[in-house]
Amino acid sequence: MISTKDFEKLWFLYQTEGVPKGLSINTFCENNGINYETFNTWFKKTHRAVCKVEVTGGPSERPTEKGHQPDGKDFRSHGGILVSIRTREGLIIRKGGLSYQELRELVEKLEVLC
Repeated sequence: MISTKDFEKLWFLYQTEGVPKGLSINTFCENNGINYETFNTWFKKTHRAVCKVEVTGGPSERPTEKGHQPDGKDFRSHGGILVSIRTREGLIIRKGGLSYQELRELVEKLEVLC
């Protein structure tokens, strides 16, 4: 049976050795003879903190209409806002072409999951 202390050591090793090499936590566990599902269960139980997110570089004024900036330019025609989220488990969530209001709505939806 693997103890909490063993998992903590594995997590520290992953942060110091696996992350710099670009390894996923799943691959790192397999390389060290640890069942990923067992590690993941421990991790979810012990790391339930909510991370504060700060959005910088948003528009100086609020959009007056969904998808449009106050100056009348279509936000999406200029690419909009791209959000990319990567979880410790390797899941990547990517959403592009967002207006400022759509970004706010996405953040509100994600807050419910925390």
